[in-house]
Amino acid sequence: MIQIINFSSIDVVNQYKKALNSDIYYMENNKFDKEDDDEIIERIALERYAIDNNIKYNILLNSQNINAILPQDARILLMKVFDNFEILIIFLIIYLSCTIILEEFQSGTIRNVLIKPYSRIKILFSKILTNFLIITVSVIVLVVLQYLIGGLLFGFDSYSLEAVRYNSYNKDIVTMGLIQYMLTITVSKIFMYITFSSFSLLLGIIVNNIALNILISIGLYFLSTFESLINKFTQYLFIFNWNISNFLFGNINMLVQSIMISTISLVIILLFLITIFKNKDIKDL
Repeated sequence: MIQIINFSSIDVVNQYKKALNSDIYYMENNKFDKEDDDEIIERIALERYAIDNNIKYNILLNSQNINAILPQDARILLMKVFDNFEILIIFLIIYLSCTIILEEFQSGTIRNVLIKPYSRIKILFSKILTNFLIITVSVIVLVVLQYLIGGLLFGFDSYSLEAVRYNSYNKDIVTMGLIQYMLTITVSKIFMYITFSSFSLLLGIIVNNIALNILISIGLYFLSTFESLINKFTQYLFIFNWNISNFLFGNINMLVQSIMISTISLVIILLFLITIFKNKDIKDL
């Protein structure tokens, strides 16, 4: 039997106090790995902030104590839109990467494109830009749909509330307007998707195999989500830096490093993509 929770009847401040006491108890009496430890530290800081400021809405974006019930609203769902639906964007990117160039290679229709009075670089850039444009529009549509659906289900009033995040480096709370927050996150995510798409395009031209491209691209994406693999050596790999949103509320030096590594990696990938496509023997297509 499904239990319907009436969020309007919840004493939110009391739930925050309940969650805080529970988290402090578990923090003092249990051992956690670093990822879980950081998660609980973040929760405790946000719970204290909510109690001190008499906040009566959910500000626990990354995790929530299962022993306390906090309300859902349109704002928190909008802030979680990429956490909930990013995999759809990833599959779209892989599909586009496999069809916009690689499928033409395998079907042989690329010959009809290359014999047109345009340089290979112009043809490649037109496909890359088309790919980037579709990705950008898709991300914007996803955010707008979440905004509308969330607003219709939970009401649009919560969109006037601030976005609240925890800065893990400074150990303090960061607040900003929801529009500013969503623009920042969306731009950083689009940059990540463009980098991932470029690598998938490059991989497709190199391996010339759709199935293999899909497997490697999916594997690379999921590999990049394992924070436990990040150490003093792997922290410089582009797959652990392309998601700039991971560094927005932390060490500013790590954020700058992430942006630099991602930008340099994107340029290198595009240069390789141009070089390989330009010199590809049409007999091999």
